[in-house]
Amino acid sequence: MRHPLQVSDVMTRDVITVTEDTPYKGVVAVLAVHHISAVPVRKPDGGVGGVISETDLIRKEEFQGSRRLPWALRWWQRRVRSRAAGLRAVELMTHPAVTIERTATIPDAAKLMAARGITRLVVTDGEALAGIVTRSDLLKAFLEPDGRILQRVRREVVVHALWDDPFGLDLSVCDGMVTLSGDVDRHSTAELVEKLTAGVDGVVGVVNRLRWMYDDTMSVPTIPPSPEHRRRP
Repeated sequence: MRHPLQVSDVMTRDVITVTEDTPYKGVVAVLAVHHISAVPVRKPDGGVGGVISETDLIRKEEFQGSRRLPWALRWWQRRVRSRAAGLRAVELMTHPAVTIERTATIPDAAKLMAARGITRLVVTDGEALAGIVTRSDLLKAFLEPDGRILQRVRREVVVHALWDDPFGLDLSVCDGMVTLSGDVDRHSTAELVEKLTAGVDGVVGVVNRLRWMYDDTMSVPTIPPSPEHRRRP
């Protein structure tokens, strides 16, 4: 059975947080001292109330002495200014926070970041804060040693997916690139092996050199029935 890497495998567990009552300057100090660009806001019950980023904090400077914007932008201006005028974390934070469960897969996290245009996700375990995962954390999956990747491909693809002898195919890994060699019965099997291998954690790419005996991917042309076999009205 395949056990893909989860967010919990690469996330930062010791998360720096602030409370809802942390003042503006206190939040700025936390970011500066810990050299981070954002911090989760923890609710009294241990849940995540939101996230404060440097972008949220710089709004206070942005709107100091600013001129009135055109009417069409005022609704957005009021919304942003209300946060910029905040003095406590609960008033400054972006909420709700974009979260992901600790059991989610690395691709799930990458897709969510891309969809929301963000570089970090708050990781939860139910309602509780479990950690933080960033884009650089997700790249850790590609730092797996070649030997471990080879073991995964044999175990997850050849043995469990194909029910085949793991040494029946010639597999090699170099810098995360997997080369597949050997003989299989069908063209579709060769394509399946390539697809499954590409989905193994740590695999950068796949070179498919598998040979097959029977090409079952070719569509069989349909021969129209002869006139005498056609149904008459």
